[in-house]
Amino acid sequence: MKSSAHFKHLLISDLSGVERAKTIWCENGEVNSHSAGWIPSNALITCFGDLAPSEMPEVGDVKLVEINENLVTLNQPPHASAAKFSICAIENLDQTPWHSCLRSQLEKAIKRLEETFGIQLRVGLEQEFYLIDSIRNHLNAYSLQSFFEEEDFLEILGTSLNNAGLGLKSLHAENGVAQYELTFKPDNPLKACDHLILAKSISRWSAIKMGRRISFSPLISKEKVGSGLHVHFSLCDKDGTNINAGENKQLSPKAGSFISGILKHLNALTAFSSPSFISGLRYQPPRWTAYFNNFAVQDRKAAVRQTYLGEGTEPFHFEFRTADAAASPYLVLSAFIHAGCNGLEKKLNPPKSLTTHQLLKELPEGIGRLPKTLKESLNALIQDEILMKCFPEELIQQYFENKNHELTIAEKLEGNELFERYSQSY
Repeated sequence: MKSSAHFKHLLISDLSGVERAKTIWCENGEVNSHSAGWIPSNALITCFGDLAPSEMPEVGDVKLVEINENLVTLNQPPHASAAKFSICAIENLDQTPWHSCLRSQLEKAIKRLEETFGIQLRVGLEQEFYLIDSIRNHLNAYSLQSFFEEEDFLEILGTSLNNAGLGLKSLHAENGVAQYELTFKPDNPLKACDHLILAKSISRWSAIKMGRRISFSPLISKEKVGSGLHVHFSLCDKDGTNINAGENKQLSPKAGSFISGILKHLNALTAFSSPSFISGLRYQPPRWTAYFNNFAVQDRKAAVRQTYLGEGTEPFHFEFRTADAAASPYLVLSAFIHAGCNGLEKKLNPPKSLTTHQLLKELPEGIGRLPKTLKESLNALIQDEILMKCFPEELIQQYFENKNHELTIAEKLEGNELFERYSQSY
């Protein structure tokens, strides 16, 4: 590295689930926080890069405002490089949060949960990805060989993420050919999302610097294993004490109501959590993803599972398994928290544990199939006025414009071209 001057990337995660940025140059020793102009109609940029049609997209101003800064170095010759990445909020010119700033929407949801119900959430995120230029052509799931074959890249990536202070917990081979997973230590929802956005950005940066192709797309082909975003979570009281369990180590009333709220709104929630044209293909047998709006103990095909694996003294925690990287994590957790709050507000009864194996034989009342297409998810959201009203009307309008334009483009793509376009986008 020739000097300590760097590019600084002012990062946001947008409605299409893509990390976008304004990049500025920082002179040696410069420590000031920065802001930069942004265009409101950027919210209409689809994952493919096309701008959804709108009236007067050229009009308006908002700004990116720096929240925190992470210096990242890549010290592997000949790829030695350095850059700064800063998570940003989007503000109006009067310094109020812009309606489609997804980070601000998550802050609003967290505030509702904490101030209305006295509950804090701890979240640990897991994100799967593929190295789509790998020369491997055979499946060797979870094997050490799978890791060793890509260790040069994975070691540099892991070192870069660790040096950035993102709470990296593991980076391991997954179930697909050249598929891997990043997992992060539990934290508050805002920091967990900040870290994931930084991690994905640093992963792309590291891959490009090393001449590799990385993709977080929900599917890179119709046949291969999909990539998900898994949300591990625990409920805590205002003092940080875990309240997942009640008497006899069963679901506590509050945890039960929170999870029942998620399940009640889940069809609509998928419009935010699994929001691409290809996302619904993951939620179909025999894939290890959710098919129904069910809760189950130790079932990796449940929408929300209870697991006894974890760290610390908590008897168990939960995993939300119906999200992917086509979604902004801020929007996933905002909708997820609001859905849980709605369950708490109505004091819904805790859900019964119903395994997916049981449900494939018979569906009890209140349990149904998850949406299989983006159209079905968007229609479910339209019908769920309670969840929609948790967000500003302007955000909802822009979201539908963005997603409907994505649909228009994706419906014209066929075969491998469809999956290749999504692999490039994510």
